[in-house]
This record gives sequence, structure tokens and C-alpha cells, in this order.
Amino acid sequence: MPHSEARQWIEHEDAVARADRIARLEWLASNYPSSDLGFMLRGGWLSHRLLEEARYCFAYGQFLATAILGVAFIERVLAARFYAAGRDDLERAGGHDLLREALRSAWISQDEFEQFDKVRRLRNPLVHFRRPLAPDTMEYRAVEGEAHPDQLAEGDAQAILMGVCRVLQKSAV
Repeated sequence: MPHSEARQWIEHEDAVARADRIARLEWLASNYPSSDLGFMLRGGWLSHRLLEEARYCFAYGQFLATAILGVAFIERVLAARFYAAGRDDLERAGGHDLLREALRSAWISQDEFEQFDKVRRLRNPLVHFRRPLAPDTMEYRAVEGEAHPDQLAEGDAQAILMGVCRVLQKSAV
């Protein structure tokens, strides 16, 4: 792409998407835990990058990426917390196993387990193949009349970011 085309593309993107980006950033700011709390992110640099990139993707309307990165953040923080507590048996555990152990260990409540499991189930059809119109896909949900896939993707991203915010609240120091 020549330089002038790249510049035109960015200018066009800014012109048509700026208001939506601002609205999404305002939504995120209104739901994000106070930075006064201070957070201790387990999982190191990668946890921090997953969090920052999920937020950035959401602001720019990349909802599928937000969903994938947000759930990866939640799972990584849980796995790192278990590892720090000496549970190296869960080093490569899947999300459901991590959530079940977090509930069993009283790190999360039953309500949090259900919230986190819901966001994990929203993410799964995005990263694991499903046959066309399988019941947990966005296409199926759209055909069933829930909403347009774009609206579903944004709503799912918001639900996942709410889970991310809950993990941050629990990570406050």
C-alpha cells in the first residue's frame, strides 16, 4: 500500500469511527475498576499485554479479538495464581478446570464462577471450530433472532470485559 493510500485509509477510519471509539472508551472507563485500588497482575508481562490489547481492540471495534484476549487474560491470571500457590498441576489446565478449582479454593464465588464460565463459553466457538449453525455460534444466535452478529460480537466483548474487570477488582492490592 503506497504511503498516500495508507494515510487516506487512516483519515477515513478516523472520520467514520472516531465517535464510536470514544463511546466505547467511555463505556470501558465507566466499568473499569478505579486505578486508585492498584492491581497486582499475576502472570507477568504477558498478562499485562493481554489486558492492554483487549482494551485497545475493544476501543477500535475489534470485538472478536477482545473476546479472545479477554478470556486469555482471565485464564492466565487464574493459572498464575494457582502456580504461585504451588499448584503446578494446573499449569496447562483448561479454562473450565481453572474455574472449577478457583471455586473449590474459594478464590471466586459461585456467581463469579458462572460469570467467568459464561464468558469462556462465549469465547470457545471463536477459537474452536463448530459445524455451521451449531447452537453456540454467533450465526446460530443471530438466526434465532438474538441480534445481528456484529451486535452479538460487541455484546459478548462487553460481557467478557466485565469479567476482566472483576478479575482486576479481585487483584486489587
